Amino acid sequence: METTEAKPSHPRTRDPVRSVPRAPAAAPAHENGNGNGAASHDGHDDWGHIAPVRNGKVIFVSVLVFLALAALFATGFIPRVRNTAQLNAEAQAAGGPVPVSVVQPKVAPNVIEIALPGTLRPWQEVSIYARSTGYLSKWYADISSQVKKGQLLAEVDSPEIDQQLQQARAAVLQTKAAQAQAASLLQMAQITNRRYQSLKGTSGVTQQDLDQKAADLSAADAGVEAAKANVAAADANVRRLTELQGYQKVTAPFDGVVTGRSFDTGALINADPTSADIKPMYKIAENDVLRVFVNVPQTNSLSIKKGMDVKVTARERPGVVFNGKVMGTTNYLDPASRSLLTEIKVPNTDGALLPGMFVQASFSLMRDKPPLIIPSPSLIVNAEGTQVAVVKSDNTIHFQKIKLGEDYGNTLEVTEGLNGDEQIIATPGEKISEGVAVNVIQSQTAQQKPSPQKTDKVAEAGK
Repeated sequence: METTEAKPSHPRTRDPVRSVPRAPAAAPAHENGNGNGAASHDGHDDWGHIAPVRNGKVIFVSVLVFLALAALFATGFIPRVRNTAQLNAEAQAAGGPVPVSVVQPKVAPNVIEIALPGTLRPWQEVSIYARSTGYLSKWYADISSQVKKGQLLAEVDSPEIDQQLQQARAAVLQTKAAQAQAASLLQMAQITNRRYQSLKGTSGVTQQDLDQKAADLSAADAGVEAAKANVAAADANVRRLTELQGYQKVTAPFDGVVTGRSFDTGALINADPTSADIKPMYKIAENDVLRVFVNVPQTNSLSIKKGMDVKVTARERPGVVFNGKVMGTTNYLDPASRSLLTEIKVPNTDGALLPGMFVQASFSLMRDKPPLIIPSPSLIVNAEGTQVAVVKSDNTIHFQKIKLGEDYGNTLEVTEGLNGDEQIIATPGEKISEGVAVNVIQSQTAQQKPSPQKTDKVAEAGK
């Protein structure tokens, strides 16, 4: 009797995500032809396939990191290489390397000119106060009047001072009369003392009488000295009041122009310097010579010397240059603005300039080690900093980093990065990149003479 091989009731399965060993499936028991319940086997075990244990999360993170690095590489290096290759291909397709115009840096001139803002001030400016209290009786000069030294400006009526002066003069007469009286008493004391001294040693005079006459002589002599001092004091009082009376006439202290007048005829003039409401009668300024105050930045402060020539210009006087000289400096930099206050003397005999005007002072400064100069369009500014495109000996481009000095508008000073014999691209465009092959079609030199440096750093200072 044939026996049929027993088949498992459930097929062997594998976990699609994680494979783990499973227990062997037991074959169902079937009775054989003999009727016994022995299990039959096909000669093979029923264990499932065992897969290695893997961590799904680790694999997922690793894939993400790999993808991120690949993305950075694809967006950074590959486009640059592709761009360079494309530019070279375009250059070759266009008939060769990129045509460029180059310029060679030049050494800046030893003497540069800087223009700094300044403010005009009068050579002298004073406020004239009254020294004699009274009423303004008359004034002779008004605002804008040109006056000379010693010219009468106004008169003040001071009756109190006039009366005090008369009293002082009378007191002088009294003290002089007292001095004459003291002199007569001294003379009498001298005569009496001599008479008593002639009787010394006789019975006609006692020693007490002799001592008394000597004391009277000393007192008379002291009285004369006191009278002289009183006369001197009275004379000094007369001179003081006479001087105050002289201040009733207000005069100009120097040649100039009247810039202010505070009182009209009949106004009370207070000469008390401690009064809170005291006001000047006149303000006078000397405008024949003017002062210009300029704040020189720290970078140029050491080049300013006393006596150096300065050209002063005003916007209101186009085309006119006023020659001035440096009178001196404060020899001290303002900590706030890092600038040096400089005073310039400017003649103004024709009155072309007015105090308070805003002017430009141009200094010609000498430099021991002038920097190099390049055209402004040749500068490249990007994430790498300030650079220029230099043509190497094999006619390829190299981006050279530089450090800049002063900016003159059309040209720039280069303090570091160049030695002066380079050929730099005059106007680098989009086709210029690191390593690109170029063909020099035009060569020129940088502008040697920079335009005047107009600096507003001090105005921010003059701040």
